[in-house]
Amino acid sequence: MKEQGHLRDDTGTAAIKEESFSRREFLKISGQIGLGALALTVGNRALSMGQRGAIQRKDAAGIREIYLEAREVDWELAPGKVIRAMAYNGQIPGPEIRLKEGERVRIVLKNALPESTTIHWHGVDVPNPMDGVPGITQDPIRPGETFVYEFKARPPGTRWYHTHFQEHRQLDLGLYAPFIIEPAEEKEPTFDREYTLILDDWATGMGPPLPSTRAGTAGRRGSMGGMMEDMMGGMMEDMMGGMMGSKQTPVYDTLTINGKAYPATEPLHVHKGERVRLRIINASADHTHVLRLAGHRLKVTHTDGNPLTQSVEVDAIPIAPSERYDVLFVANRPGTWFLFCAEPGHPDAGERVLVVYDGYEGIEPEMPPEGVTGLNLWHYRLGLGKEILPKPFGQERIFNLTLSGGMMGSDAWTINGRQYPNTEPLRLRKGDLVRVRFLNHSMEAHPMHLHGQSFKVLAVNGRKLSAPIVKDSIDVEAHMGSVDIEFTAYNPGNWFFHCHKPMHMQGGMITLAKIG
Repeated sequence: MKEQGHLRDDTGTAAIKEESFSRREFLKISGQIGLGALALTVGNRALSMGQRGAIQRKDAAGIREIYLEAREVDWELAPGKVIRAMAYNGQIPGPEIRLKEGERVRIVLKNALPESTTIHWHGVDVPNPMDGVPGITQDPIRPGETFVYEFKARPPGTRWYHTHFQEHRQLDLGLYAPFIIEPAEEKEPTFDREYTLILDDWATGMGPPLPSTRAGTAGRRGSMGGMMEDMMGGMMEDMMGGMMGSKQTPVYDTLTINGKAYPATEPLHVHKGERVRLRIINASADHTHVLRLAGHRLKVTHTDGNPLTQSVEVDAIPIAPSERYDVLFVANRPGTWFLFCAEPGHPDAGERVLVVYDGYEGIEPEMPPEGVTGLNLWHYRLGLGKEILPKPFGQERIFNLTLSGGMMGSDAWTINGRQYPNTEPLRLRKGDLVRVRFLNHSMEAHPMHLHGQSFKVLAVNGRKLSAPIVKDSIDVEAHMGSVDIEFTAYNPGNWFFHCHKPMHMQGGMITLAKIG
């Protein structure tokens, strides 16, 4: 079977296969998503809905078919705070998709929105036509159309899926969801309980504006980042604050965990003695978050879904937009505790959830002090990565990419002085060893994301990592910060390489990795 998409309109032509659902069946089923975990039958065909509402079945060839619908919904972020949002299958986040490594999946997306859309499978090594970038890998899916994504699930780890059309609007309005790929080989379980948490920022107009986190993960360590932090401290940040940023950046005022703001967040229940795994995804368009669990230490085990050779114990974890971290904690302090963002203003904006031990239900704990002073924070150089990327067999290619823009309120964001589509692409051959150095001349951090394959992080601000960690998004610090990465160009096609803040992407901070 070819790994290509199929675009259909409401006539039902170019059906996936003879026994697939009719449009009426699909819409009827997707309208029942909010009922939770259940089993459905259409004719003589059984369907299962996973814990987060995914409609799916396996066909005769063993291919898992999953049915999604993008549509507008009225979504309650917190009591009395209802917004007009966009959702997959009527829920925010959308249905969690969980597959085995190497499993072939066929995902049918029905666009019931009043505008076009696509889906990008973030961190998944899909064939290029399945990558969901309009104008590059597929045409936008127009209202009323259906598109079929088909690929093998790889590599294993915490991935996610989200819109890649008018992302500055559609991502902000809720079109995102977790995509978990479990390793093909069963291993001895190292945890007793698991939760997936997606963090997000919202511009509702119903609360005070959130403080800026434009300094990114460096700012969460109390510094400006880059080479200027030792010279100028935070003074320049304060002086230039009014001259930075973009008119296109919304005024964010609400923060959610799994689509809800506290006190509407759903508590996490644990038993004493359990090892609890958290899969944390930052779907925010603009904000860096520092996740902390009061009364407990967190052990980082995976970066963007990729394993470390050993866990790293910290007090809190700065997470830039599009990054993911898997962490473990031991439930060894019975009580009720807040899992929250330590950024000033973030807990009050809704970014906290209760962790409740059995027997301690109904107790609301005190909120720990905000801020990160005195905390041991995660940073990239703490991790020891595993050698999991394909081996190169081609030429070595070296690129220097200077990131700039955003001064005096400008909406222009550039790579080597150019805005996309005028940026110079990375021209590569399959098997090439590619080394890229990012140098950030701007006053805002940039989480740079590569589609189609992951990379090693070799150095940050000129300091080498002793064992490079593997990621697909990396936060490049402001004020002359630098990051050196390396990857094998093994997945052919034209791949987006861009800042994952949609306002920066819209402003031109995109290049293409063209692998022939």
